[in-house]
Amino acid sequence: MIRDMRPRENGTVTAPPLANRSSARVHLSPLRGIPLVLERFGVPSEPVLTTVGLRREDFEEPDRSAPFADLDRLLGLCIRKTECDHFGLLLSQYVSLQSFGIAGRLARNATSVGAALQDLAGFFRLHDSGGSINLSIHDGSVTFGYGIHVPGIQHAHQVYDLSVGGMVNVMRELCGPDWRPDVVLLPRKRPRNLRPYREHLLAPLRFDSILAGIIFPEPVLLRPIVDADSYLHTLLAENASAALARTDPLLHADVRRAIRMLLLAQQCSRGEVARRLGLHERTLGRRLQATGVTFQQVLDETRAELAKQLLHDTLIPVARISTALGYGDPTVFTRAFTRWTGQTPSRFRAELPQST
Repeated sequence: MIRDMRPRENGTVTAPPLANRSSARVHLSPLRGIPLVLERFGVPSEPVLTTVGLRREDFEEPDRSAPFADLDRLLGLCIRKTECDHFGLLLSQYVSLQSFGIAGRLARNATSVGAALQDLAGFFRLHDSGGSINLSIHDGSVTFGYGIHVPGIQHAHQVYDLSVGGMVNVMRELCGPDWRPDVVLLPRKRPRNLRPYREHLLAPLRFDSILAGIIFPEPVLLRPIVDADSYLHTLLAENASAALARTDPLLHADVRRAIRMLLLAQQCSRGEVARRLGLHERTLGRRLQATGVTFQQVLDETRAELAKQLLHDTLIPVARISTALGYGDPTVFTRAFTRWTGQTPSRFRAELPQST
């Protein structure tokens, strides 16, 4: 169950400069639809892909990855070239479990839907180090969500359209082609054209959401996976665990990932973040201090990025954003945001450009 949590406020902390986001990478398999969607709009794909150093054939290589920041830049260019504000949703139609490499193969061979989603979440970092999957259960409903924890992303709403559409595809692959979520959550303004969302997602749409994800009944987690191979699952789990063990040691991105998930679940504390990372609280503090930052600084940086994304992409009231980020008093959030950006949240939103 999701529990309430009220973090201690520090009235003097200023968020540090944004961390280098070049280390976050994402595999290209879920993006293989980019050339196809561009060409559906009559836009040659090669000149667009060249701007970020990619070729069409790169999307067919299962282990090919690119910086998350390049994905962001590429999506922005695709939107401008096609003038399509649901480009990310169109891309999601090409996403399947196979798109997620060993994590997807593990999920396909798990014993149940719940075990499959846990596998996908647990090993998702091997596929995407700039975002993370989260599962939470509350009052008999499951929220299957995705969150970006890379600072400075300009087209987060497109990434979220892509991820939510991909989640629906994954669930239909696990549960059958007629499966539908109860609700789809999209952290973006309501688009002018709802038809593509209704046709692909086939569920009630909740725009201006704090979270990106889908909601469905908890009993769905107990459904068995048809034709799952338990022996293959065991072998894949061993390989995936070994690959995860070879990834970089604790970095700021790991802490940001944990903070982001726990913030939106109203469970964020230094102790809970340390537990999620398998560390003692004091060990977490020492490792961060050795890199020149404190836990509070990483927390504030994460809050600042999430606040800016929600102010930019949604019409969520400032008071609701404040609550979602763990501030009991909106005035405290306003003062903190002003320290981070030099503007109040309302002024920041008012001065945003109107184009995508």
